Amino acid sequence: MNRRLFNSGLLGLLAGSTLTRTRLAMAQSGPLPALITLVVPFAPGGGADQLAREFAHFAQSRAPGTTFVVENKPGANGAIAARHVARQKADGSTLLLGTSSTHVLGPLIAKAAPDQIIKEFSPATLLATTANALAVASTSRWKTLDDFLNDARQQTLTYGTFGTGSSAHLYGVLLAQSTGAKLSHVPYKGSGQAVTDLMGDHINAVFLTSSALEGLVREGKIRVLGVTGNARTHVFPDIKTFEEQQVKQLAFSGWFGLFSPAGTPTPVCEAVAALAADLGKDSVVRQRMVGQGYDWVGSTPQALQDALRSTIAVYQKVLATKPADLGA
Repeated sequence: MNRRLFNSGLLGLLAGSTLTRTRLAMAQSGPLPALITLVVPFAPGGGADQLAREFAHFAQSRAPGTTFVVENKPGANGAIAARHVARQKADGSTLLLGTSSTHVLGPLIAKAAPDQIIKEFSPATLLATTANALAVASTSRWKTLDDFLNDARQQTLTYGTFGTGSSAHLYGVLLAQSTGAKLSHVPYKGSGQAVTDLMGDHINAVFLTSSALEGLVREGKIRVLGVTGNARTHVFPDIKTFEEQQVKQLAFSGWFGLFSPAGTPTPVCEAVAALAADLGKDSVVRQRMVGQGYDWVGSTPQALQDALRSTIAVYQKVLATKPADLGA
């Protein structure tokens, strides 16, 4: 699989994704409904929840006449939230915060047909990308990725993630497969619980999004050994990617996007995308996003659709190896 091509193609899509001021004006006065509920497939307080609330707060200030409400529906790796949103009216009044994990990997593991994943929702905008990172406590004996892997080849080490079948779980499986490391997955219901057990020395490492780890790194509580993607993230610019450390199988990262029920009118989706694009033009907000662990995008609906198709293709190839640990 050529993951470098996948990432380069995705970056190209994002680079050309900025919408015009005309469409922003449409968002402010046109097709958006009076009330928009943004459904988040995770519990309150996590990175995805913060991202959704940041967008909702900004959109509220730029779309007079529209009220944005964030609703959390965690469980089943995003399936509960997705089923709920898919049943709502296709008028833009309900949006789903989908991720590459909940919107693609989870359904593929559950044997969903790729065409069904694409057809069930209308894409609105790719909000942000985020790297996943392997991290250990700052007090651990592992200073580098090589240190960690050398030990893991001799004895089984544990790593926590935010759930079975998540993108972080997949990265751990790929890391073990590609390096000969003995890694045992420990799933949690959220990143916070995994970090708590890491700090309590109940697990050896965590594989979590950069958004979940940024504050802990800044406080000196954890040490990041490597990040996913084919380029370093703005969140941890000094941390080498796995690819730079000769683990090329992890050269792709995750994303967060907004979807609406299938059949939502294009002008509505474009109006949502215009708000996301405008947020990205605010340097203060964009820097705050980096501080929270995100590389902001704010794309067109089509760019999200193209990213969705590309991600499906990547994960299909990975799952074709039938990693038993993922249930594939």
